[in-house]
Amino acid sequence: MPDNPEEKMLILQLSEDSRKIARLLSSETSIRILKLLNKKSMSAGNLADELGVRLNTLKYNLDSLLEAGMIRVRHVKWSQKGREIKVYEAAKKVIVFLPAKESLETPIYL
Repeated sequence: MPDNPEEKMLILQLSEDSRKIARLLSSETSIRILKLLNKKSMSAGNLADELGVRLNTLKYNLDSLLEAGMIRVRHVKWSQKGREIKVYEAAKKVIVFLPAKESLETPIYL
């Protein structure tokens, strides 16, 4: 999936959204996930094995990183048992925290 130029930069006013991203960036598990996905695309199962964490712990972090736009689903493959397996990759994005005088209703993607 090619990078969308409009999503290369995320500008956030200091708010609840920016606090969520700051919490993600202070999470050891989230940082380790981002470092691995920056090197190569991986499924949740592969990430859990590589990091030595339980799948449900990993899933919580993956969902949070997806919601924040820091990772994305590169593609979906199917297991031999017919289960959907999402393969994740890091989103190449610059995040700027902006202490603005005016309130931003939503994050700005540039």
